Amino acid sequence: MEEQNWEGGQEVQSNWFKFVSVGDKIKGTLLNKYFAKATIEGYQDQWVYELQTADGEIWNVSVASTKTGTIQRLNRCKLGEIVGIIFDKEIPASSKGKQPAKGLSVYTFGMDPAYQIAEEMGGEVVPLND
Repeated sequence: MEEQNWEGGQEVQSNWFKFVSVGDKIKGTLLNKYFAKATIEGYQDQWVYELQTADGEIWNVSVASTKTGTIQRLNRCKLGEIVGIIFDKEIPASSKGKQPAKGLSVYTFGMDPAYQIAEEMGGEVVPLND
């Protein structure tokens, strides 16, 4: 195989949103949602929600399959709906030595008009500034 020039290349950053600290939040248009089985032993199955933020970035937000309340709320949201998720509290671990759980709240802001127009026109979602 011929050597290729890698000079000037920029690494593409991950598009996984991670809730690290209480108060972390993300808001955007729900573009897709799907269930992903764990592929690595010891990891949990998860639901993945794709959100397009007001700046046009698309982020994946994963929620462990054990967080049934959060999943039920998110699965009630429709594709094209503007959804906000906030890490609002840490819940003490039920077993000693485990990490505390992340208490997530889910908010809806109604349907994104840009999504509805794009869907009708068969085009790409271009977010509106909010």
